[in-house]
Amino acid sequence: GSWERLDTEFDHLLLDMKPYMLKHPNKTERQHCAVWIKKLCDPAACGSDRKNRNMYARVLLHMLKRGVLECPFTSKPEHGGLKTLPAYMSIYFEEPLSGLCGEQSNR
Repeated sequence: GSWERLDTEFDHLLLDMKPYMLKHPNKTERQHCAVWIKKLCDPAACGSDRKNRNMYARVLLHMLKRGVLECPFTSKPEHGGLKTLPAYMSIYFEEPLSGLCGEQSNR
């Protein structure tokens, strides 16, 4: 099902992130990244919202590729569950996120 597909995508994102994270010049930011990745890998933090988790991972990968970390990855994640990624963060995706706008309006 779609869960397996999202999990596979997530695994690929983690693999892609590793080399960028290891060569990231700022040690503090590297440590923050490690904590974020740990949180994203934690089912208790992400719950069943794999799509949201993957979006966080994609934004983090995008920032690591540029070598510039921005909010929320400039500090350690808050305790508790993973918040829904803010809509403005979708500017970080190369491809437009289909359905993001539609999902927001029917809440």
